[in-house]
Amino acid sequence: MDWALKSSGATIDTQRTSQTYDCKDSGLCRILRLFWTASPPDTILQPKVFPGNCWAFKGHQGQVVIRLPARVHLTAITVQHITKEASPSGTIISAPKDIAVFGVDADSEEETLLGMFTYNTEKDPIQTFPLKSMLLPRAFSHVKLLVKSNWGNPWYTCIYRVQVHGKMENRKAPTEGQDK
Repeated sequence: MDWALKSSGATIDTQRTSQTYDCKDSGLCRILRLFWTASPPDTILQPKVFPGNCWAFKGHQGQVVIRLPARVHLTAITVQHITKEASPSGTIISAPKDIAVFGVDADSEEETLLGMFTYNTEKDPIQTFPLKSMLLPRAFSHVKLLVKSNWGNPWYTCIYRVQVHGKMENRKAPTEGQDK
């Protein structure tokens, strides 16, 4: 199951997410103004992936925090970008490269590193990475994706789609006599 789906109740914690890239100060954007519209961060929570339908943040480093619809024991994360062939420019240098994933406890805002990986632009555009949550029998209500670098774009990094995989936490109902 994908826990990072907007239609299932996942949302973006905008207070802890990097600012959306605004290219209106760029000369290239003035020329391409008719084609460029900045997409909001929750674009990554929706399954429609096509060239230009990504969330871009300024520079090569940034983060997004996804509020999950339930507390989840995280097992893997999937990152998707478009292929070079689908890109109008013929390049995908705005794709994320080095990424760290954290489970975030909403109450204490404590972050737990669950994995670090490299999105490889030479491989399949949909890449799934296992997380080391098996070592921690903990469920998280938020996931933080920290992009440490991209494939060479100095102005912005684009994330097209993120999926979060895992199993919902079992909330045991109190047995009779408990909590009284």
